[in-house]
Amino acid sequence: MIISPSAISPYKIPTFQSGGGGFDPDALAFITAAGITGATQQAAIIQLVANLKGTGSTTNNTDVWSDIYAVYPMCPIDDVTATLEGYKWNLKDPRDLDAAFRITWVNTPVASVSLGIAQNGANNAYGNTYFIESANMVAGNNGATISLSQNTTGFNKYLFGTTVTTLFTHRGFTTAYSAASSGIFLQVINSLSIFSTSRLSATDYKLYVNGVSSAINNTSASTQSTGNCFILATNTGVVSSHFQGGASDFIAIHDGLTANKTQDITDAIATYKTALGR
Repeated sequence: MIISPSAISPYKIPTFQSGGGGFDPDALAFITAAGITGATQQAAIIQLVANLKGTGSTTNNTDVWSDIYAVYPMCPIDDVTATLEGYKWNLKDPRDLDAAFRITWVNTPVASVSLGIAQNGANNAYGNTYFIESANMVAGNNGATISLSQNTTGFNKYLFGTTVTTLFTHRGFTTAYSAASSGIFLQVINSLSIFSTSRLSATDYKLYVNGVSSAINNTSASTQSTGNCFILATNTGVVSSHFQGGASDFIAIHDGLTANKTQDITDAIATYKTALGR
């Protein structure tokens, strides 16, 4: 059941409302598709969309929403229930289609209320987003943002991506980096942080941690991947590999973001996590 405006504090309603005077249709479409019934969870999604669109309350109030292709907020159904079905939906386009980049889960990863999506006991689970960098992004302008929510023990593998040399690869908790061929990396031992990578051109590539620029590279862009991006593993082009043993509670695929927009997507994620008690 979708909450009514009266179910939310009146002090919050102006933030949640769209310019047309009602609840944002993008937020409500996701809530409906994912079957989210909890008032806390619904309010968190509505606030998240407002913050991503720059109509909520972030540092710079920029429009990050227009730069996003897919975002997976891993929102629980209610305070005590999380399901793989509920975690598969793309907030930007919550249709049950490969073309909408909804996730197909393989080998049953764990859906957790507090951690988001996590590896299974056999360490062979992953999610196929169906998002292909070369087919959907302009070369030299791409990025991704990931919130890590669980320290890994003995994996040091890949949480999201295709091959080791493409933009979206983020490596475990001893080293987090993207586009290995660019040489950018950052030591983040057991850091439960929000990582964001952005390439604004072939010679402008940055890695941010919690909204702060932490590494810069000015070499040419690596070749765009032609494979589907996986979650909890990397797609080698033939099979899933390099399975991640940790967990993530938020993943977004977007164009390269400016420093202001990177801060705002970080703010939006942090506010969302706080609302859910993560």
